[in-house]
Amino acid sequence: MADPVVENLSSALASAAAKCLNIPAGELAPRVPLSRYGLDSLAMVELTAAIEQMVCRRLPEDLLIEHPDLESLERYLSAVSGTGVSPVSRFEQMQRDSVLPPEIRPEADSQSRHAEEAVLLTGATGFLGGYLLRSLLLKTRPRVYCLARPADGQGAAERIKRAMQSYGIWDPDFESRITAVEGDLSCPLLGLGEKQYAALCNDVGAVYHSAAAVNWVYSYQAVRNVNVLGTLELIRLACASRPKAFHFVSTASVCYSTSGPHTVCEDDDMYPYLRGIHLGYAQSKCVGEALVRQAGERGLPVTIFRPSLIGGDRVSGVSNSSDLLSRLIKAAVQMEEAPDLDWRVDCCPVDYVADAIVRLSASCTEPHVFHLVSPSQRHWREFILWMNLFGYPVRLRPYREWLRRLGEEAGPDHPLRELLPFFSRKPAGEGGLTLPELYEEPRRSRVCSESTLESLRAWPLGSPKLDASLLDRYFRDYIDRGFLPPVERPRCKGNGDARAPFDAAFFTRIMRRFYEDDTIEVREACVLHGGSDHSIISELTSWKHGSAAGLDRYRLTVLRESSESETMGAVVKKKARDDHVIDVAQRIAGQCSPGLGQAFNRFGRDVGLAGCHLRELGIYQQRDERFRRHSPTLFGAVRDDLRGEWVLVMEDISGLELLDSADDVSGWSGDHIKAVLGGLGELQSIWYGRERELLEQPWLGPVVPASRRAGMGEMWEALADFAAGRFGFVNGSSTRALQRRLVAEAGTRRRRLERMPRTLIHNDFNPRNVALRREAGSLRLCAYDWELATIGVPQHDLAEFLCFVLAATTQRAEVRHYLDLHRSAIEQASKCSIDADIWELGFRLSLHDLLIDRFAMYAMVDRFRPQRFLGRVISTWRALYDLFPVEVYR
Repeated sequence: MADPVVENLSSALASAAAKCLNIPAGELAPRVPLSRYGLDSLAMVELTAAIEQMVCRRLPEDLLIEHPDLESLERYLSAVSGTGVSPVSRFEQMQRDSVLPPEIRPEADSQSRHAEEAVLLTGATGFLGGYLLRSLLLKTRPRVYCLARPADGQGAAERIKRAMQSYGIWDPDFESRITAVEGDLSCPLLGLGEKQYAALCNDVGAVYHSAAAVNWVYSYQAVRNVNVLGTLELIRLACASRPKAFHFVSTASVCYSTSGPHTVCEDDDMYPYLRGIHLGYAQSKCVGEALVRQAGERGLPVTIFRPSLIGGDRVSGVSNSSDLLSRLIKAAVQMEEAPDLDWRVDCCPVDYVADAIVRLSASCTEPHVFHLVSPSQRHWREFILWMNLFGYPVRLRPYREWLRRLGEEAGPDHPLRELLPFFSRKPAGEGGLTLPELYEEPRRSRVCSESTLESLRAWPLGSPKLDASLLDRYFRDYIDRGFLPPVERPRCKGNGDARAPFDAAFFTRIMRRFYEDDTIEVREACVLHGGSDHSIISELTSWKHGSAAGLDRYRLTVLRESSESETMGAVVKKKARDDHVIDVAQRIAGQCSPGLGQAFNRFGRDVGLAGCHLRELGIYQQRDERFRRHSPTLFGAVRDDLRGEWVLVMEDISGLELLDSADDVSGWSGDHIKAVLGGLGELQSIWYGRERELLEQPWLGPVVPASRRAGMGEMWEALADFAAGRFGFVNGSSTRALQRRLVAEAGTRRRRLERMPRTLIHNDFNPRNVALRREAGSLRLCAYDWELATIGVPQHDLAEFLCFVLAATTQRAEVRHYLDLHRSAIEQASKCSIDADIWELGFRLSLHDLLIDRFAMYAMVDRFRPQRFLGRVISTWRALYDLFPVEVYR
């Protein structure tokens, strides 16, 4: 005889759920997810325990995630108790759902489609859907049918209008071109009557499917009706009557399969890697893609769009305050803590994504997949650093510690209460890692978007880059809407958010002086690119202090009296005041560790940043032909100390060989290295033997003597303590003991170096700031970014460069060869004789100094903006250290 509780399982489950939710059992619909009634993560634990007591057995921890409504819960419990049909596994269900029924195929196209036909859009009441509707209305001419459910006493038309008004994008003129269709994706025929459905099939020529149940906690089963069955119904409509172009908005999260390829390109089908996708929402989209692909194979015109996280509007800053990222931000502000995760925040502005979908869908004539992801993603730690600079004190805390605190504090009003299962869930077979940990680098696949970017090149959609200025806009909107509390922020003279482009008249003045030709006229100055991708300090300084600092590329149209107009490139580099740069560097140090922050507060002006805004201007204005030969051409410079403007206008060197190649030095050959060392020797020969004269140059800025640096032990110790964790184990051993020794010897080493012949050194000489010109088969150095230049032994630049371009397997003879090349180049250009033994000792001492100074600074930046070259460079440094030891400092 069956257990009496099991016989009344339906009512028993409803009663238990109603008790946890504190609502009448009669209000619970069997197919509605319990989360819609307010079942959060803590109530899930309580209800699971009650059900375990009811059926007298242990149940899975994710019971209510996998079976989110009363009907699916009853079906599962009946099956495991032996009173029902055996349950279909989740993977089996997904496999069944991934097969497009054979009767769904495009009918013979009796009429050709044309651009003026109406389109059907789903999801118009959502954030992306609302912007997609706006883009369709602004960039195309057809009428737009919008399928939406009535809710909260509002019809579909009113819901669409109010949603767009809430984002600030409603225009009264839109109303005449929108036809609201009240229906339901999860129902047969989309919940429409047969006549209405048939009319819709005849009227529309394309379908844009952006509606989805987006949820980071729900299981596949919970989102299946909308995300899978709804997609199936829309494909059925697209095939009916006459074929309609079908544009499916999927998600980049389908690319994050733990069993998938390391790099996912647009033409990669992720369905074979479905088992490694652990997010129910992503699983449903992967199944949806499978259905769309099969429809495409049967002749339906289809496109699939895989957008990343959807960010706010680039102009207004309006964001979706209910999405994962917004809730995580609000929780960080509220808790004053954030999880320390190795995440890259892949986030694209909503207006960019919507415009891209409309443009790409209009140009596609065959099945295609597009990746709408950020080409320059922000690291999560850099995101938190930015929040601190904005005014919100937030510290990073180890993930498992943060998770324990979240579990303790996630009360009813906590922003992450409903998302707690996402943060705590550990998928089976993944080594005990939680979902957020599976999305860390380098576990997460890289999503490649080169093909998509190439397709978008024809349209000026603007940059989707999530830079500091755009973050500022987002956070100001959060504050204006009451989502975040206001913060006190220091007032700036300018606004880094509004870096006004230089106009044609400015370039005309510069070019006339450079060419000494008053007939030159720059007719047009077009900005091509803004900002530096590897200078975190420069970007944050520009934003925080309103200095408008940064790097911009221009395309100039130049007219000369004696010739036709020509096009040329130019780069404008605007410098930030040194005290602003030092302030941001101190903030970064403080986020690394309290001890490092305190040390930077004491010694921040002694690490090479003081005077950086004037130094580079002076260096580029040198007249020596050796400098001009091995640096970018300087067209002109502007210095206005009263207005705070320090500007360099130079040639655009973006086409040079091995430019910005620090992350991948596989292209560096012996010939490249030889050319660099020859050019470096010429550059350093300019001031070699003229140390006193160099020290008198006003642009050089403060030079920290060895005695002062010897007293900076607190700084070197704090840097070493922090950097040891970033350097890790090199060649099988920790660098920390080595760092301690080198810090202890810093004073003696510096005094020894100060007694050697010195010159102007670049002090950041590596493939980040070095490229080569190839002219008539020969190579010539081009060294740029001279803001850290100082006086020092020339071997310092050599040691840093070799750490970057040589492999850890390098041999002593190879290194000695490059040492001799560099020394000979300086001897030849300066007409000075250099002792080979003293030269090698200077190289060894410089090598030792690099680990506790320059490379430790890289480790500090690596905390927030990963420096992919760092591990390789430290391995090579250790190899060179072992090849060239210094037993005793004399």
